[in-house]
Amino acid sequence: MGERSAFQYCTWCFAEIPLDAEVCPDCGTNLDDYARHTPYPDRLIHALHHPLSETRMGAIIALGKQADPHTIGALIDCALEHDGDVIEGLEILHSLAEMPTADPLLKAALQRLAEQHPAHAVRTRAQYLLQAHCQTDRADLQNDQDSSGPKTSA
Repeated sequence: MGERSAFQYCTWCFAEIPLDAEVCPDCGTNLDDYARHTPYPDRLIHALHHPLSETRMGAIIALGKQADPHTIGALIDCALEHDGDVIEGLEILHSLAEMPTADPLLKAALQRLAEQHPAHAVRTRAQYLLQAHCQTDRADLQNDQDSSGPKTSA
């Protein structure tokens, strides 16, 4: 059997580099400095462009658990960039479902996936989440109207 070459991916440019590399020979990134000085959410967002689907999936799940609305755009871009990976697209929708429903970017993001993703399963799930989001909006509006209406005494 042939020997396998041992390598890792550069955390910045994703080039295959030797396991013992401290600096990427392709882009010059100091791997230790990148890990120490780049905030974790930024590294997760960057990992959405990784060539390995397993790495992207880990980032998608972690971003969903953080439920940070600032990551919505990056998650949508990932779903459309890797539109052949249906499981990844569905996991992105699962992560989006963890986001605060009051965020206006969420509705636009779900609409974009419902209209543009080529996979039927992803479009269908995005439409379902969009309908649930709209129902939540209507219920919140009704609650606001009920609580601000005139009070009558018995």
